[in-house]
Amino acid sequence: MPAPALTPDAVRAELLRLRQGPALGHPGAVTALSSPLRALLLSRQPPLSPAASETTRLVAALRRAIDGLSPHERRYATADFNLVDEHSWPTLTERQESLARVLRCSVKTVRRHAGQALDSLALLISDGSYLTGEPPETDGDEAEDTDATARFFGIGHNSNVHVVCSTMTRPRRSDPTPTRYGAFADLDALVYTRVHLAQAFPTATIRDFYPGEYYAADPDCLIILGSPHRNTVYREFGPHLPYRFAEPPDADLTFPGHGNIRFGPLWAPEGELLADLTVITRLTLDQGTTVILLGGCHTLGVLGAAKALLNNPRNTAHLDAVSDHGDFVAVTTTRKIGGITDTPDLTTTDPLLLLTRDQAGGFTTHLDNAHRHPGAEEQESRP
Repeated sequence: MPAPALTPDAVRAELLRLRQGPALGHPGAVTALSSPLRALLLSRQPPLSPAASETTRLVAALRRAIDGLSPHERRYATADFNLVDEHSWPTLTERQESLARVLRCSVKTVRRHAGQALDSLALLISDGSYLTGEPPETDGDEAEDTDATARFFGIGHNSNVHVVCSTMTRPRRSDPTPTRYGAFADLDALVYTRVHLAQAFPTATIRDFYPGEYYAADPDCLIILGSPHRNTVYREFGPHLPYRFAEPPDADLTFPGHGNIRFGPLWAPEGELLADLTVITRLTLDQGTTVILLGGCHTLGVLGAAKALLNNPRNTAHLDAVSDHGDFVAVTTTRKIGGITDTPDLTTTDPLLLLTRDQAGGFTTHLDNAHRHPGAEEQESRP
């Protein structure tokens, strides 16, 4: 008899009820699942010992489905369904609070990621794709890379991602009939970001905006490209940031509360830009949105920020680890060499400056290598 068909929404509704209370910590909870869902799970579960009860087979089927999730989503699902001793608590709220303490993030962030994991799990169970023959061969390094990127940006399979890119004050001269994308100042960074996120998260919804058309939404991830003088959305975060960009022609970067350090781009005697400052900022809002600001004094630095994170997952994993999965500001340089945008590997070359903070405090200096940058200087503090 063919397995019954159930929609992902129907499966999700039952999983929502199942994860309440002790969940799979009390195996008998699976007997409350509907007959169609039990039949669907059992039809896809390989034969166990003839003596195995239906309850045992149902729990095994659910475990196998959870194993089909990405490592990032599996972390939340195993805690939710009480499959990890470290987070074995009698209620869902206690398990999510326990996971939040380990990850050093807010409970709202855990709930948001757990909801995304539940969506993915419902889809897997509904279509059974994770059980069709042998699992597809995947490169282990590639899976780890995607997981590191997902963890850093807070993006899951069905996430909503908004990208707000800076705009030019004047249309490009080479484009007599400006198109929508012709007005973006950091177009290279926008295209690079969109393409790489789409490759890593093909089922996520990714939208781009001008600063002037962006409205207060609640995306899972908000990525802001540019600098405050070219992007008003970036400027709105200014009071919460420990640094200031000077407007052109100075275009330098200052940290008023951290030694009043000033960084400047590096120029050749002929006036060519040799190296720009790249500023990567991550903020996690209480509502669960992850905000990533990719900034630079010029467009080179902004593109460098995008490439540093999306072309080298080691960088995202490293920054996530050194910041204890929390908010941070990292400053590094992006060089232009023979037409190539060259960004550092942060696992071997530390940032020029790294500030971190806990959930309640302000930013503190975690690493200070400002002396390595020829364009850095400490200014006298102004009253």
